[in-house]
Amino acid sequence: MQTGPADESGSAALLDAGLKVASLPLEPELRPRVLMHLETALAMAALVTDFALPDEAEPAPVYRP
Repeated sequence: MQTGPADESGSAALLDAGLKVASLPLEPELRPRVLMHLETALAMAALVTDFALPDEAEPAPVYRP
């Protein structure tokens, strides 16, 4: 995942859309921190979705910690 001005504006648009859909207020002074956490979450998600799995990969039938 790229980081930079282009992604920052995309993240800001995603944040604005999510706030609008959920009808949530966001104080202007908190916006930079919320945006930083959103971008961090998107970067973490990219690590998972960019990991290639073979076609034969299947989830474990039973989870045992």
